[in-house]
Amino acid sequence: MTSPERRSIAIEKPTGRTLSGLAVPYGKWSREISEPFAPQFREKVARGAFGDVGALDIKLLFNHDGGALLARTRSGTLRLTDTAAGLRFDADLADTTVGNDVRELIARGDLSGEMSFGFYVDKDEWNPRRTERTVTAARLVELSVVVDAAYGDTTFSSLRSVSAAALEAAALRLEIHKYRMSNV
Repeated sequence: MTSPERRSIAIEKPTGRTLSGLAVPYGKWSREISEPFAPQFREKVARGAFGDVGALDIKLLFNHDGGALLARTRSGTLRLTDTAAGLRFDADLADTTVGNDVRELIARGDLSGEMSFGFYVDKDEWNPRRTERTVTAARLVELSVVVDAAYGDTTFSSLRSVSAAALEAAALRLEIHKYRMSNV
C-alpha cells in the first residue's frame, strides 16, 4: 500500500458551532511540499479528482488524530459538496472536549484556522523536472483541523451557528504516526 498524503488549507475565526468552507481547492498551487525520501515539489488538485464523495465515509479530525473526531459524513455531521472552486465542507462540531477545544483555539487565534486533507493518489501528472504535480484521481480519506497548511491562503472557511473505509483510515493514522516519529 502506498503512503497516504496530507495537504493543508486555511479557515477563519469561529462565530458558532458549524465549521464550513473550502476543504480542497481545485487548480490552485500548494506551498512547497516535502515528503519523506522525495525532493520538494508543489501540487494542485484537478477538479473532480476525488470522484463522487457522497458515498464515502469521511471523518473530520483534529491534527489527523483518529482519537480526536470532530464530525463524520456517515453520521451526517460532516457534509461534502463538490463545486467548481473545490470540495466544500460543513461540519457540526459536537459539544465534546475536542470540539470545544478546537472551536475555542480558533476563536482565540491560537489555531489560525488551517485545514488539511488526507488522500491516496491513484493518478497524477508531473512536469519534466518533477517539481510540480497535478493530482487527477485520488481517494479522499479524511479532513483535519491543523496548525500548518500547504494550501493556507487559497481557501476560506468559518464557524457559524446552525440549529474509506476503516482499513484506509487505520492505515492513514499509522502512516501519519510513522511520518511524525521520523521528523521528531
